[in-house]
Amino acid sequence: MVTRERNQKAERLTGEVASFALRGGNQPGSEAVEAYKRDGVVCIRNAFGNWLELIEAGINSALAGASTDIDVVKGDAGEGNFSFSSQAWMNVAPFRQFIFDSHAADLVWPFLESEVLVLFYDFLLIKQARSRGAATPWHQDHSYYPLEGTKVINCWTALDAIPLESALRFVKGSHRPAICYRAVNFDRASDDYRHARNERPLPPDFDNDPTSEILSTAMMPGDTLVWNSYTFHSAPGNRLDSRRAAFSVNWVGDDVTYTDAPALETYRDPSLVAGLPIVCAKFPCLRGR
Repeated sequence: MVTRERNQKAERLTGEVASFALRGGNQPGSEAVEAYKRDGVVCIRNAFGNWLELIEAGINSALAGASTDIDVVKGDAGEGNFSFSSQAWMNVAPFRQFIFDSHAADLVWPFLESEVLVLFYDFLLIKQARSRGAATPWHQDHSYYPLEGTKVINCWTALDAIPLESALRFVKGSHRPAICYRAVNFDRASDDYRHARNERPLPPDFDNDPTSEILSTAMMPGDTLVWNSYTFHSAPGNRLDSRRAAFSVNWVGDDVTYTDAPALETYRDPSLVAGLPIVCAKFPCLRGR
C-alpha cells in the first residue's frame, strides 16, 4: 500500500499498479489479463528492454523532421520543453520496425480478447528535464477518439527511469462502466478542448474524491503500462533533472467501429465509414483475419 502527500492539488496514491513479467512466447499470462480487466491497467516489467535502442533511433529521426506531426511546447521561465508526436510510424522507419517486428502485438492481443488486432496509432511523448509545467490532467483516451466500442488499448513503454513522483496515475476500475466523458484541454484546463462533445459529462473530480483508488508505479526503461482507453489517468510535470520519455502504441479490437464525430486527423481517414471497422492502410490489421 502506498500513501503519499504532495503539495500539488492533493495527488493521492492509494495503491500500486499490478505488475507482471512476460511468460513464454512473450505472452502476458492469465493473471495479468485478469488484473487488467479488474483495474483497467497493468505494468509488464522489462517488456521491451532489447528494443530501446531502436526506439531511440526513431526519436532522433522524428525530431530531425521525419515525423510530419510533431509539436514542441516551449517551457516557461526556463522550464524544459515538452515534445510529442502522433502517427509517425509511416514516416519513421525505426518506429515502424518496432511496431511490426517486435512482440508488441503478441503482448497486447491477449488483453483485448479479440479475433483481430488493429494498429490505431503510435505516440511519442518527451518531457525534458525540469518541465514542471507539463502536467497532464485527468482524462480518458477514448474521449478523443471517433470510435465506438470498448476494445481499445494503450501499450506505453518507458524509455527512461520514472520515479513515483513523475509517474502516471490511474483511477482503479474507472474503465468498467464504459462511460465516455468529455475530452479536456491539456494545455489549459480552464479552456474547452476544440473537439469536445458537450453532451458528455465532465470528468469526475478524482483529486477530491476520497472514495477513488489512485494507482501508480515507478518504472525502469523497457517497462510497459497497458491500459484501457476508458481508464482515467493523469501525470504530473517532470520535476527531475533528467528526461522523462515514453513511446506508446495504441490498438483496437473486434468490437470497435468508426463514428463520424469531430476528432484530430490522427484518428481519422477519408476511407472510413461510420458504423464499420477502421481497418485501412492507415490502421492496418496485424493479427487475425
